[in-house]
Amino acid sequence: MHRAVAPTTGISATQGQNEIAGSEANHPHLKFVVNYREAGKRKQKSFETEQEAVQFARTKNPNFQRDPFEDTEPQAAARMVLECTNRLYAHGKTIKDATDFFIQHVAAGEKSCSVSKLIEEFIAAIQKHVATGVAVDDVRFHLSGFTDDFGDRLVKTITSAEIGEWLDSLNVSTVTRDYVRRLIMVAFSFAAETGYLKANPVFELSKRSL
Repeated sequence: MHRAVAPTTGISATQGQNEIAGSEANHPHLKFVVNYREAGKRKQKSFETEQEAVQFARTKNPNFQRDPFEDTEPQAAARMVLECTNRLYAHGKTIKDATDFFIQHVAAGEKSCSVSKLIEEFIAAIQKHVATGVAVDDVRFHLSGFTDDFGDRLVKTITSAEIGEWLDSLNVSTVTRDYVRRLIMVAFSFAAETGYLKANPVFELSKRSL
């Protein structure tokens, strides 16, 4: 059996006339090809998993066995690349697509902050633009419930649906609920300007008649 180290190469550990080779040359969504002889002719059959390939190989040669040794580090890495490539291929994506998405996601996570930290920074920014602490206390009071329920969450993970459901659960008047919604919207706009998230989820909420 060949361990895949490139799309069409590998190390051989064959048994009889059967061998399994990692291959993506003709079938980019398949990982394993069984080479065997039937009626004196050499044939191939492709499989998505090693287990299927091994099972088929044994139907052609009952004495066929797996490799008695493990992959070296480079071979294991190449094998993982093949597996990931096939899984992404099923969704029409490439390793580059996955890498770009992951790096973007990690970078956003490193920049993001908790809701509690956001609200504190938001209130601190307000304090710089008001003459008294009355407005600040009012904002803090009306956002306290949101901080209690979402305080430990990263800002970038909060969805518009969650915010909408939370607003609907408030046992307050229509005017108060709309006021809290606008405060959250401004706070998340502040988060977007600061770089804690890319888009304000509150903007996705439809105009409510609460």
